[in-house]
Amino acid sequence: MKNSLRSMAFRVLLMTGFLFVGFGCVKIDTTLSLDRDGSGSMRAIYGMPTYIIKQAELMRQLSASLDVAAGKTNVISPALDIPFLYDEAILKAKFEGMAKDGIKLEAINLHEQGGWNYVDFTLKFKTLESLFKQSLFNDIGVSLKHLDDASCKLTINLPHVGNAAEIASVVSQENINKLTPFLNGLRVASHLTLPGDLRNSNSQISSGRHATWEWDFDKDSQALARLARDKMIVVFDVAEVRIKDFEKPASRVLANEK
Repeated sequence: MKNSLRSMAFRVLLMTGFLFVGFGCVKIDTTLSLDRDGSGSMRAIYGMPTYIIKQAELMRQLSASLDVAAGKTNVISPALDIPFLYDEAILKAKFEGMAKDGIKLEAINLHEQGGWNYVDFTLKFKTLESLFKQSLFNDIGVSLKHLDDASCKLTINLPHVGNAAEIASVVSQENINKLTPFLNGLRVASHLTLPGDLRNSNSQISSGRHATWEWDFDKDSQALARLARDKMIVVFDVAEVRIKDFEKPASRVLANEK
């Protein structure tokens, strides 16, 4: 299964952290709030057991070692990123680099509870497009398009983790049964607060200007399969809303997807 296991171990969805992780025992809860002028905020809370954070670092080192053993030269060991990143100084430096694009870190808090490490941060942004152009969202495709003078459609494509055949294999019921001990605790939730009333949405929960999607393995054994194929789509009113259309494709594609 070419590249799939390594990719699934390190890919992240931070939806609007919109985050995808092909790895269990991770909790991610993100809230994206969009204002009438296109600015807004994103709050993300993610957590992982301490032992898995340590295992992720070992996997990163192993990946680099395998590249060297395979004869690859000038290999740079990939740095861990959200949600495997639990170093406040590194996180602050990462967010400070976004300031040039009108993105500001409003708050950040790291804490440990019950053997889990958590990060809670809030970003303010001037435009939604500038937010999703950050490297944090490289694997996520986003489209914002006016359908007419009164409505707008926002589509967020979750990260790809392989071609269709590989995804089907990884999320087959047989493999899910084998992976259950590692997937217990996997929960990703994404919330959108929009500047106009919702007209339509594919979210599980919606009301007024709010929409929520949830992928919870403890409640649904097919949550991982849904993460591999889902999109987040909303259509909302844009009367007196000043937001420009934009389209940002996912910028990283696996070699065997080309």
